[in-house]
Amino acid sequence: MLAPRLAALTLLVACAPAPPPGTVFYASGADLQSINPLLTVHPLAKQVQRHVLFLTLARYDSLLRPEPYLAEAWTWSPDRRTLTLRLRGDVRWHDGVPTTARDAAFTLRAARDPRTGNPRAADLACLTEVAVADARTLRLAFCRPLAGLPDVLTDVAILPEHRLGAVAPESLRVAAFNERPVGNGPFRFVAHQPGRRWVFEANAEFPPALGGPPAMGRLVIVVVDEPSTKLAGLTSGELHVAGILPMHASVVRRVPGLTVMDYPVLLSYGLFWNARRALFQDGRLRRALTMALDRRQMVAAYLYGFGEVADGPVPGSHPQAAPVPPIPFDRAAARALLDSLGWRVGADGLRRRSDESLAFTLATVGPRTTCWSR
Repeated sequence: MLAPRLAALTLLVACAPAPPPGTVFYASGADLQSINPLLTVHPLAKQVQRHVLFLTLARYDSLLRPEPYLAEAWTWSPDRRTLTLRLRGDVRWHDGVPTTARDAAFTLRAARDPRTGNPRAADLACLTEVAVADARTLRLAFCRPLAGLPDVLTDVAILPEHRLGAVAPESLRVAAFNERPVGNGPFRFVAHQPGRRWVFEANAEFPPALGGPPAMGRLVIVVVDEPSTKLAGLTSGELHVAGILPMHASVVRRVPGLTVMDYPVLLSYGLFWNARRALFQDGRLRRALTMALDRRQMVAAYLYGFGEVADGPVPGSHPQAAPVPPIPFDRAAARALLDSLGWRVGADGLRRRSDESLAFTLATVGPRTTCWSR
């Protein structure tokens, strides 16, 4: 399993032709799945929802600790089954209406309603009651004591009840709001051209306590799906930020005014042994095949170093990762183990000594693929 890092390019020095003053052009490989937080799994769409157009009740700091955002504070009942959140009083929707606890209650009720089709509805299964005490106070009751703030409260952005409250949950997916959304975040919605771009402009009234108005005047999410087109746009100055292929990183580093930035993401590629098939039910065989694959070489060859070998589902660099005993690359040990099991390695791959052909051959491991067996 590989845990690759995305490589992004940022324009440091303006290149001709220069973009409009105060505007940042950000390339996306596809149109945002939806601007509605209740309907989205697309990673970039979720980033736009949480950090551009809307606010979440809480957010994570750099150490993955929840910190206040739309909710300025919260407290737990002694039995830790009731969470009381105190919302900020200085946040307004972009149409001028104050953001209140009613908006948060509406959003959470819609999020757990099966008719909505929220991808994270299961994370709200233990939420038994959503109550509004006053305009700034929200109370959440849970089916059991919780150790900390539920992660879903940092993920689902709050929506305006006065804009969506009359829409049936099963109709939220086709609501007109999704094409002309009204947010309360640091940027306001300006325009959407399906399959081409989303345009947002700075919210001059964004509260100073939350960072105030953005430094950039306008953010444009441009749909560019061709790697070569992204690279050309960056080089010409028509794009400011875009994901690039790992193979392009060394070339881009030599372009004046451009820099390569990489950051960790949890995106894994894997080749798994199907233990439901009799052939792979022997854990010793699975281990031997895994040891025979040089996963570090695959990271270097196919991801150009922008990744790491994964010994478990959570990268070792993650602060909440649990230690997992690694399976080393050791072809000599793999060969010895295969020999003890009655297998041999030939020019055409693995064969049983009985000459029974094995469907999988080590010679066919393809790009961006590696093995993981636990």
